[in-house]
Amino acid sequence: MERQKISKFARIVFFLLLANLILIVYFFYFDKQKNNLEIVFLDVGQGDAILVKTPKDKNILIDGGPDRNIIYKLSPYIPQNKRTIDLMILTHPDIDHLTGLNEVLERYEVKNIIYNGVGDDDPVYKEWQSLKENKKIPFLIIKERERLNIENNLYFDFFWPKEDLTGKDFDNDNFYSLMMKMNFGSNSVLFTGDTEKEVEDILIKDNINLKSDILKASHHGSKNATTLDFLEKVKPIYAVISVGKDNSFGHPSFRVISNLERMGITTLRTDEIGDIIFISNGQSIKLLNKEHKI
Repeated sequence: MERQKISKFARIVFFLLLANLILIVYFFYFDKQKNNLEIVFLDVGQGDAILVKTPKDKNILIDGGPDRNIIYKLSPYIPQNKRTIDLMILTHPDIDHLTGLNEVLERYEVKNIIYNGVGDDDPVYKEWQSLKENKKIPFLIIKERERLNIENNLYFDFFWPKEDLTGKDFDNDNFYSLMMKMNFGSNSVLFTGDTEKEVEDILIKDNINLKSDILKASHHGSKNATTLDFLEKVKPIYAVISVGKDNSFGHPSFRVISNLERMGITTLRTDEIGDIIFISNGQSIKLLNKEHKI
């Protein structure tokens, strides 16, 4: 009888210890996942759109692609009951970066906006400005090199432009695209918009710290950017090219692909892989897709 009581007590203790162990493992794993940064280069065709999900569950959207398909692309990553973009960043007002943002402004709660402040007569850009103003969304115009803290251990360094462009209209919007580096712990991602070789040369001359784990290749892999000199400074592990399949522009250029191969950089293309997803814990970056090296 005593032996049965001891056996029953031992089983209870065993199951209690097992339950505690499961809870410890679960919460350790949950906390670990919660502390991760997720970067998704969305496959929006011939355009750019990048979603960043922060450890504190904020959504940052950098550009919105060329059409309304951005809404469908965001759906798997943002729950229906949390249709919020905490920060929208427009690198420049070319329609292949801008158009989808109007759809997002119509359907999501957008809390903050960052852009370069330039003027443009294009009706799509005028609609974006009108939506921003009508919804009274707080905004920041990048007028100089500055650092923006997002949350613990996560911040953006804005490198370009470094002057006030508010209301100015340019024939070539690409030159004044925002270029910024997102830093999370010891990991970093360099977002280049459609900036060109001249901007790369200025940043190299100014001795800007461009070193990054991931490079978003500028202007869909255009021949006008991503030079060997620039790659020598960035030294990325990965280069992501956001580009449409069989596009009429010849993107990405053979020169850029050759430069990336020469530097031994793993090159990932949205037209070949679809959405490209990275996870960072602040110390290392993991590619969730099966690697597709060119």
